[in-house]
Amino acid sequence: MARVGVQGSAVEGCLAGGGEMGALMRSFDWSRTSLGPVAGWPTSLKTMAGVVLNTRFPMLIWWGPDLIHAVYNDSYRPFLCNKHPASLGAPANEVWAEIWGVVGPMARGVLEGGPATWSEHLLLWMQRRGFVEETYFSFSYSPVPRDDGRVGGVLVTVHETTEQIQDDRQLRMLRDLAARAADAKSAEEACRTAAEIFATNEADLPFTLLYLADGREGEARLVGESGLARYDGPAKPASVPIRGDTSQAAWPLAEAARTGREVLVDDLAGRFGALPASRWGSPPERAFVLPLVRTGQPEPYGFLVAGMSPHRLLDDRYCGLFRLSADQVVTTIGNARAHEEARAHAEALAMIDRAKTAFFSNASHELRTPLTLILGPVEDALASGTGTLGGEALRWVHRSTMRLAKLVNALLDFSRIEAGRIQAAYEPIDLAALTIDLASAFRSAFERAGLAFDVDCTTLEEPVFVDRDMWEKIVLNLLSNALKFTFEGKVRVALQAVGNHVELTVEDTGTGIAEDELPRLFDRFHRIQGARSRTHEGSGIGLALVQELVRLHGGRIQVASELGKGTRFSVVIPLGAAHLPADRVRAEPAPASSRSGVVAPYVEEALRWLPGADADGDEAPISERFLSESSIGALAPNPNARILLVDDNADMRAYVRRILGEHWKVEAVADGAAALEAARASRPDLVLTDVMMPNLDGFGLLRALRDDASLCDVPVIMLSARAGEESRVEGLQAGADDYLPKPFSARELVARITVHLQIAELRMSAVRERTKMHALFMQAPVAIASLRGPRYVFELANPRYEVMVGKEHLVGRAYAEVFPELANHPIIGIIDRVYTTGTPYVTDEERLDIDRGSGHVEESYFSFNLCAVRGESGEPEGLLCVAIDVTDRMRARKRLEDAMKERGELLVREQEARRQAESANRSKDEFLAMLGHELRNPLAPITTALHLMRMRIGDAGARERAVIERQVKHLTQLVDDLLDVSRITRGKVELKKERIEIAEVVAKAIEMASPLLEQRRHHLTVEVPSRGLLVDGDGTRLAQVMSNLLTNSAKYTESGGQIAVEAERRERDIEIRVRDNGIGIAPDVLPTVFDFFVQDRQALDRAQGGLGLGLAIVRNLVTMHGGTVSARSEGKGRGSEFTVRLPAAAGLAEVEAARARVRAPMKAQGGGGHRILVVDDNEDAAALLAESLGSLGYQTRVASDGPSALRVAEKFRPDIALLDIGLPVMDGYELAHRLRERPELTRLRLIAVTGYGQESDRSLSREAGFDAHLVKPVQFDRLAGLFAEMFGQEGEAE
Repeated sequence: MARVGVQGSAVEGCLAGGGEMGALMRSFDWSRTSLGPVAGWPTSLKTMAGVVLNTRFPMLIWWGPDLIHAVYNDSYRPFLCNKHPASLGAPANEVWAEIWGVVGPMARGVLEGGPATWSEHLLLWMQRRGFVEETYFSFSYSPVPRDDGRVGGVLVTVHETTEQIQDDRQLRMLRDLAARAADAKSAEEACRTAAEIFATNEADLPFTLLYLADGREGEARLVGESGLARYDGPAKPASVPIRGDTSQAAWPLAEAARTGREVLVDDLAGRFGALPASRWGSPPERAFVLPLVRTGQPEPYGFLVAGMSPHRLLDDRYCGLFRLSADQVVTTIGNARAHEEARAHAEALAMIDRAKTAFFSNASHELRTPLTLILGPVEDALASGTGTLGGEALRWVHRSTMRLAKLVNALLDFSRIEAGRIQAAYEPIDLAALTIDLASAFRSAFERAGLAFDVDCTTLEEPVFVDRDMWEKIVLNLLSNALKFTFEGKVRVALQAVGNHVELTVEDTGTGIAEDELPRLFDRFHRIQGARSRTHEGSGIGLALVQELVRLHGGRIQVASELGKGTRFSVVIPLGAAHLPADRVRAEPAPASSRSGVVAPYVEEALRWLPGADADGDEAPISERFLSESSIGALAPNPNARILLVDDNADMRAYVRRILGEHWKVEAVADGAAALEAARASRPDLVLTDVMMPNLDGFGLLRALRDDASLCDVPVIMLSARAGEESRVEGLQAGADDYLPKPFSARELVARITVHLQIAELRMSAVRERTKMHALFMQAPVAIASLRGPRYVFELANPRYEVMVGKEHLVGRAYAEVFPELANHPIIGIIDRVYTTGTPYVTDEERLDIDRGSGHVEESYFSFNLCAVRGESGEPEGLLCVAIDVTDRMRARKRLEDAMKERGELLVREQEARRQAESANRSKDEFLAMLGHELRNPLAPITTALHLMRMRIGDAGARERAVIERQVKHLTQLVDDLLDVSRITRGKVELKKERIEIAEVVAKAIEMASPLLEQRRHHLTVEVPSRGLLVDGDGTRLAQVMSNLLTNSAKYTESGGQIAVEAERRERDIEIRVRDNGIGIAPDVLPTVFDFFVQDRQALDRAQGGLGLGLAIVRNLVTMHGGTVSARSEGKGRGSEFTVRLPAAAGLAEVEAARARVRAPMKAQGGGGHRILVVDDNEDAAALLAESLGSLGYQTRVASDGPSALRVAEKFRPDIALLDIGLPVMDGYELAHRLRERPELTRLRLIAVTGYGQESDRSLSREAGFDAHLVKPVQFDRLAGLFAEMFGQEGEAE
């Protein structure tokens, strides 16, 4: 672009100020653009140019149809980056070509007269720094008018929010990292958690790799990743070297570790090939490698490899994101490491606690057994008459005290060694001779055990410096261990010089040691669980003590073993004294002392492990010295009971055997395996067993006994040195009947055994009863099965059950095994529910398709009862099922159902026909209702006209008028009958029952029928008591019944006939009879005489024939009152009799006076000038009614529709308005509502006059605000009486 000088004062004026952009625009040659020189710019553009240039908020003006970059200020210029200054004077679609597809239509819309726009945080992909950049802007486009008022350009106000958007998502990611920092429990989990969170911000971190350097030596292993889940290429190695030659490493982790700073890796495509595209569709081109290291930490935890977005500028903000992310991962890993260290520390403490617990458990056993053998004999001696201890009892006490001393000494030695307070004295000793002497002391024990014993100790060329006592304990412990675990073969002891060392070897052919147990063999308190041995006794510190004693000599101990073949221990000690503390070395050996005090306890204890160690002395039975004769007699239930005693300690076996032998037969064995064999050979009455024993311990013996069907009910009492409630509960939960800790008193032991023998006897009695019950079930005439436990194992299935299901040998098999075909049937859930809840399940005809032995599943049906069987504790123990096979019954029913299917189809067709008939019947009823309304409308003016004629012309034309009146009444009755039929068939008749005398009903009926009776000159006889025939009924409807019957008799009896009405009480009913001597009823008509539209006697007088509805209405109304009606006739010409029976009312003897039904008719009174408005679309009816009312002195007005009625009412202000309901334009209900709204008509009374007379119609009129409801044709007397009543109330109100 060319620069020119200042273009005059006009240019200086509109482009004045504006900083650098103002100077640039003033120097710019605008004549080379489509805008032309500044002097020729529109005034509006010049004005806006000055505003934009001098505003600190970023603004831009696009001008003209090409939207030329006309003006932008210094605040806007940074948005352009390398597009400036070429953008000045250039079209917008060229400057912003990469985003014009987004912003162009918005700008064009404003330029073409559209409304201003506003966009917030809009993502725009700009190329302003040499790459496609992710940017966000909030901006608005506003129209700038030209001088002629049309839009000449667009004002752009803009604010870049790129940093805000990116910072927000970075903060969210870092916040999530911090929030989950405490969740990770290990470094690996910390890295995986971080990778999951990094994956949520793929826009900033296209991919991440997390490596930990705490794995294989010299390498970092991949433990977490994001963004490369589907990638398996060189950029994602499983491990990366960080030491040694790292030139070929995929990532420069070693450099990051060495420098402690991040390393930028460029040209990823050239380094690794194509990488997966990032969120925006382009693969990352660069990555950061950051060490995960804390300040002052010598080695990093690991490394973070993070890909960089190709759409972001690598500025301080972006670099800060990588550093903050790495720091947060370091914090998370640090927290996880701290958690791991705390957990490891807790586990170490728990291990120490377990070791301590194991020690105290073992030590308590080792202490309690000898204590029992000391306390028991001492108590016996104190209870005896002499108070002395001797014989075998004294030997028990001696052996037990030696054993206690040996255990205490071992514990003290171990304690002193750990505390560093043991006092060793190393002296030159002929080690071969000493070893031979120690081994010879054990020879008798090995020979009694049936083992070969070889001693091969070659003479050494020089003495060996050892502590004599320590060496003795080393050799004796190893020999005791060999005897304890060797049952056949031999034991060999050898001593020889090997170089500048001497080696002691103790080798056996015993049970051997499992390979996984060898590393812990010398741990203190460690015992190999389940190992076969001669005894379970021992504290678990023997070999640990040997190892410590060997170390004090500067030597070492090794072990080699193979399970089932034997074990070899090797002790190697250096020759000379240079390796020993000088102040503990003696030049000359001390005089040899007797070793029996050290050796004897080891040998004596070993001998007690061997068979035949239970020799009894000749001492009198112990029980004689502590149990009185009375207590023995009270406790001993069965002297022939057999007790099986199990204990690996010979002294304990002998002691307990002597206690129990006085009362029962006792068999003693040394371990659980021997006990199980003895019990199976001869069933004992009770088992008394120690817990800790070799080969098979007490709990193993207990399980074996409980699993053996023939021994499962044998009482078991456990003896153990483990005291405390926890041990007792453990024993009882395992299935023991009792648990007795050592030391125990002989008295308590005998008492407990006695009680359990008694309980066992009672249990056997229960078993015998159960056997009887089993026999009863097996012989029952129905199928019975009993199932045990949650697996529902059959414990009983009688023959009928096996025949029913077609299976045999069910006992002992689980339900699922017997019926695999029911695995997915709901019956399994039902069985589980009955078992867990205890709620019985009773069903009839349950379908269970099972294989009944035919090899295929059959459709089967069963009726059964299923109930839970509970134990004494109330917990479920099993199920009892009683069942019947109803398959044949169901098949027969199915055949019957198939046979009835056609009948069902016919029934459906019949129901459809009935539905259609009912629909037609409803249409008929609706027609009748409408017909009644339409017939009543013309009757109303006829009736009114007759009334006027009678008032005006007196007796003139009386005969013709009487005919018309009779016909009108007859027609009115026909209409009423039609409407009654409609209401009855639709169930719309609602009875208003009250207590009423039959005499009143008959009187009203006679009054209603009297015109016809008089017309036909019938003679009426009435025999109805005036009091005492009470019924609960609707007086009006009952009067209608009796009136219909009287009318029927009057019509079908020749003139001058005889009609009688009688009523009397018959038991609990009131019987009313209407009898005539008329034409009678044919026999074929009698059954249907009460049906609708049935007529038989029309020929005599067709004018009185009616519609055949009267008697049908009678039957329906009587039935609604809970009564019956019947007809009787001896045939044609012989009269008929109708009988109505109604339930008599209970209670009052007479009708209350206040409820009298007969009222004197109201006489019409003078109108007194009251104003009446008549509204009816039937002009004849309205005019005649108004004229009739006028003749009585009322002022009347007439209207034919609602609007005209409102206009008349406004001026006329009537006291009463007679409104037809079916009015045109506005119906009577709406008209009533409008009239009620008029403030000047607050005292207006509304009367509905309509052809609709059903109860629902009356309810609607009341809701609409009517004071009364009259049905056309209106009886004039009734209307006059209603007026008098309303005006009378008005007078009272005044």
